[in-house]
Amino acid sequence: MAYINATGVQVLTDFITDLSDNTQIEASTLIIGVGPQSDGAPAHNAILHLIEEYSAIQVAELDADVLFDMSTERPQVLLDESSQRKIEWPQASFWYLEKKNMGSKLRDSIPDVGTGNILFFTSPEPQFRWKRIADEIIKITERLEISTVILLSSFDGPVPYHQEAPILVTSTAAEGDSENPAHDLAHNIATRVSGNFTLPRYQGGATFTMALGTLLRDAGLQITTINAIAPFYVQEHGSPHAIDGLIGAFDALYGVETNRAEIKQEKEELEARLEDARTNDSTFDTFITALESQYVAWQENFVATKESELSTEDIIADVEALFEPEDTSNT
Repeated sequence: MAYINATGVQVLTDFITDLSDNTQIEASTLIIGVGPQSDGAPAHNAILHLIEEYSAIQVAELDADVLFDMSTERPQVLLDESSQRKIEWPQASFWYLEKKNMGSKLRDSIPDVGTGNILFFTSPEPQFRWKRIADEIIKITERLEISTVILLSSFDGPVPYHQEAPILVTSTAAEGDSENPAHDLAHNIATRVSGNFTLPRYQGGATFTMALGTLLRDAGLQITTINAIAPFYVQEHGSPHAIDGLIGAFDALYGVETNRAEIKQEKEELEARLEDARTNDSTFDTFITALESQYVAWQENFVATKESELSTEDIIADVEALFEPEDTSNT
């Protein structure tokens, strides 16, 4: 491993502020979670939870003024003890966590993942400088000799609210490139976190996480994405199901038991509200019942083929068909 300290980071002073206070950093893995735009909020919140629970050290931050449209990613107004306003600005920051501080109980680890310390990067989804951020991350991985990057993400899917968020692990290795180390890494991670492995299938507008993963892959890094699938019909900013799923995957990967009491409570409260909705709304109850039936077929198909032939759109269409009025024009 290589070390990076305050002097080492100063070469990036036009874009990165060094906060390391001469902290010696030796990390084997970079874990990235960016939000809070739709699919990114759980990833961002999961990392914020981890760095708080394990007292990770903030070692650097990017220049927020050139990354964010502050009218979109608005700073938060808070009040101090004397009722004076203070502003909490959006942050794009790096955090360092030594594995010894997590109390890992893991006896066998995936090489270059579970055996070493962690560098986190987390941020709201930036509006600007996506390629520049990737360039700076690449420079840091080169200085630290990190070759493995894990991206956290989530997306909405056909999941009943009383189910745990399914975990889907994707690799940036090309289909058929079975000898690519990134392919084996993603398979090993999927096995460890009890997730399903697949190759990316989505085409369309890219999130920051998708773009970043591609840019880092093109720079020669091994990229694995851990996705949590959240209920598509629950409009919660930062789905507690997805946050819980991502932290659960982290725990399985590193052999730890992160305190998730607040997240579990949030999930339980949400599920209680949805149970009440089912009791009081027969239409919603029919919707969930149909979704549960489709979910079983979706799960069985996915386990058999490793590819979802029943897409969210298919399931929504089937469920919506239950509520379409009958055509009586010919009667």
